[in-house]
Amino acid sequence: SSGINAEYGVVKAEELVANEQASVAKGIKDECDADLAEAIPILEAALAALNTLTPSDITVVKSMKSPPPGVRLVMEAVCILKGIKPDRVNDPATGKKVEDFWKPSQKLLGDMKFLQSLREYDKDNVPVAFIKKIRATYIPNPDFMPEKIKQASNAAEGLCKWVRAIEAYDRVAKVVAPKKAALAIAESKFAEAQKSLNAKRAMLKEVQDKLQSLRDKFEENTKKKEDLEIQVDLCAKKLARAEKLIGGLGGEQDRWQQAAFELGQQYINLTGDVLVSSGVVAYLGAFTSVYRDDQVQAWLKCCRDIELPCDDNFSVINTLGD
Repeated sequence: SSGINAEYGVVKAEELVANEQASVAKGIKDECDADLAEAIPILEAALAALNTLTPSDITVVKSMKSPPPGVRLVMEAVCILKGIKPDRVNDPATGKKVEDFWKPSQKLLGDMKFLQSLREYDKDNVPVAFIKKIRATYIPNPDFMPEKIKQASNAAEGLCKWVRAIEAYDRVAKVVAPKKAALAIAESKFAEAQKSLNAKRAMLKEVQDKLQSLRDKFEENTKKKEDLEIQVDLCAKKLARAEKLIGGLGGEQDRWQQAAFELGQQYINLTGDVLVSSGVVAYLGAFTSVYRDDQVQAWLKCCRDIELPCDDNFSVINTLGD
């Protein structure tokens, strides 16, 4: 029992540790969820906007010969996030080479899986250079707002929302990333503690089951012992009564021996006594008692002469009376 109490104490201590680690992990997870709660609705709204776009909407944008500045601005941002490099073209105003994203944008818009690639974009691993450029050049730009872009193109508005959502999610993800790492460590520690706790619980249960089995056997044997004690007491009482009975019947032994002897003699003399008694009943009823006594003695003598056993103290009453 003391060993089980010690084991129970160990299990309770490890359970407290596991609960504490679970609490830490939950706290970190709640912080991550709270931080992501800012960006997730924005991202979901952007994806919803993408879902409203159709291939024909994309085709309209692609087919623009001279796209409005707002459309160009949005497609530049999309190309940057997709890692598509601009073409180097001559600026008619200066004659110098400048970066132009429109041709690469048209090629990108021509991809049949363009919208699907935006929905499946790896938002958790956006290259630092891409997001840095988006954050420096496009997010602060007052013209890069969905409300203004909508004036130029509904499709471009949805793409603008997507770019801004990716930037917002990345901003929050950078804050959440260390917390996620800490959460992974906390969850790993909790899993190890829980595994150890489960093992200790299994050991404790095994010991408790063995103890319960021993208790059951002890109770069973205790009951057997009590039953045996009752039987011993009952046997002792029966033995005492038997001894008392035997002691009481001891005085009857001589009488029983005498009675047994007499019965034996009566059995030996039975033939002659019955023969004489039959004669008395059959022939002597009408005579006097003196004559009857004399005749009985004569018959007894005849029986002895022919060695037929009979009682020397013959009596009709003793032979036939019972």
